[in-house]
Amino acid sequence: SFIEQKSRGDALVVKEVRSLLESDEEAEDFIESPAVAVAQLLSDEGSMTGKKIGSYLIEKELGRGGMGAVYLASRADEHFEKRVAIKLIKRGYDTDDIIRRFRHERQILAALDHPNITRLLDGGATESGLPYLVMDYVEGLPLNRYCEEKQLSIQERLQLFLQICSAVVYAHQNLVIHRDIKPSNILVAADGVPKLLD
Repeated sequence: SFIEQKSRGDALVVKEVRSLLESDEEAEDFIESPAVAVAQLLSDEGSMTGKKIGSYLIEKELGRGGMGAVYLASRADEHFEKRVAIKLIKRGYDTDDIIRRFRHERQILAALDHPNITRLLDGGATESGLPYLVMDYVEGLPLNRYCEEKQLSIQERLQLFLQICSAVVYAHQNLVIHRDIKPSNILVAADGVPKLLD
């Protein structure tokens, strides 16, 4: 009824929108990642699992994007125990321009302090010169999965949305625009606190 109401009686529009919605439901998620990222994923040289970056030992890969990957790691020295997320640029994407942007992102994150934005803890470069970020590890679910699994009411969903908006407003006040806000970049921890990532 929503589609029919918004189409103002245009049967062709209704048919086309329904067709697009059906196609979206049937589509697989391969198109969600850029082709370059998929090709890089297939050609990556070995796993990072078990390797050391700075003071941290990589446990497993958490996710992969167009230019880099994020790993779960734990402190590898005996000073204290802490699990973190490490974002690392992939080999082949380490051009001067991308490294400059990555370092800029690292500096931006270092300046942000908001309860709904993942904190930067450390950063540096690997022995081979690839820059990395060490961030709080947020153990949680993507926003959409959290809402579905917890069967949140509209009111509860809006409360989450307000917290996310607060984080985005804070970022804007600090002259930062997040250009990739989507459910997978917002994790909700077990305590119900959403964290804006990336």
